[in-house]
Amino acid sequence: MGANQPFIVNAEETRGAKTLDIFGNQIWIKLSGADTDGKYTVFQGEVAPQSGPPLHRHGREDECFHVLEGDFVFEVEGTEIYAKAGSTVFAPRGLAHRFQNVGTTMGRLLTVSEPAGLDDFFTEIDQATGGALVPDPAVVVPIFEKYGLELLGLPMAARRTEQEAIERCSAD
Repeated sequence: MGANQPFIVNAEETRGAKTLDIFGNQIWIKLSGADTDGKYTVFQGEVAPQSGPPLHRHGREDECFHVLEGDFVFEVEGTEIYAKAGSTVFAPRGLAHRFQNVGTTMGRLLTVSEPAGLDDFFTEIDQATGGALVPDPAVVVPIFEKYGLELLGLPMAARRTEQEAIERCSAD
């Protein structure tokens, strides 16, 4: 189905072959690049408590995150942004970013990326990692590079744990 045909994607449905498992978080492709003639991609994600992606940068896509449920902290080019349900965060291409669900319950995000391509990226990551909870850099870095993304650092949860350990050691 291309951009010339109307259609609906119901809750819990995906335009991809299946729901994607990206390091323990679920992604449903709502509009793929094929649907929009490559203009943009829309996907919904469920993010486990204290979870989120590693620090990364897109060379091609702008991303817009709309918080449907939960409490999140986003870091965009070093600036922390706290966002709750109903908030929208914009991360322009070229800026390093990551986020974390800082709540105690599952969070949900609706994300728009422009131009399309992240739908293919996530599909390939899902296929290559087979549901692994921890990314293997030898597997994921070549996929990141293929789609114009740079893997720059740890997820926020790992960074915060590392920082807390450093602070505890400094206090002793």
